[in-house]
Amino acid sequence: MTNELSTDMETTETYELDQHLPYRIAVISNILQLGRDIEIRKITDLGSRELRVLLNVGTYTPVSAAQIAFQTKLDSYTISRGVKALLNQGLIEKRALPNNKKEKLLYLTDKGQAVYTKVTASLTRRDEQFASFLTKKQRTELIKNLKKLEQQAVELLAQHAIAEQNEGIELSGDQKEIIRWFNKMD
Repeated sequence: MTNELSTDMETTETYELDQHLPYRIAVISNILQLGRDIEIRKITDLGSRELRVLLNVGTYTPVSAAQIAFQTKLDSYTISRGVKALLNQGLIEKRALPNNKKEKLLYLTDKGQAVYTKVTASLTRRDEQFASFLTKKQRTELIKNLKKLEQQAVELLAQHAIAEQNEGIELSGDQKEIIRWFNKMD
């Protein structure tokens, strides 16, 4: 049996993982995690999750946790943990809407604004260095194509999840979230 297995393996072509576009994008994303950047670490000891939430609150204020989850494509549990950590550190605050006391929006505190300003200055430098070989036109096209790839990824995964759901298979929370993202894209 071992000989049969090794013979089958020898005749099967190996998958060219380095040519798999989602894999290449994931590798770049892993390299560029905010928590790995020593310049960011000098500014704050926040983890990647908290940094993503802080950046979204600072950029889109006022914003809800649900909006951050949609924008970042992270699950609501991850976002709520990030929000809780930032609230505990006094970097953000929640405020109720005047006409809806149940819904709370997130805002940076003065302390959070100071961290946000330093982090975004560092990110601006990093962005310029990272893509320095691109012309302005190439950068614009790349951003446009990355947005298209994001939409395509959500649509593809949502279609797979919907097909499973239509067959009566119970979906995980992640799969349900992907369907929600897809429905918001319309």
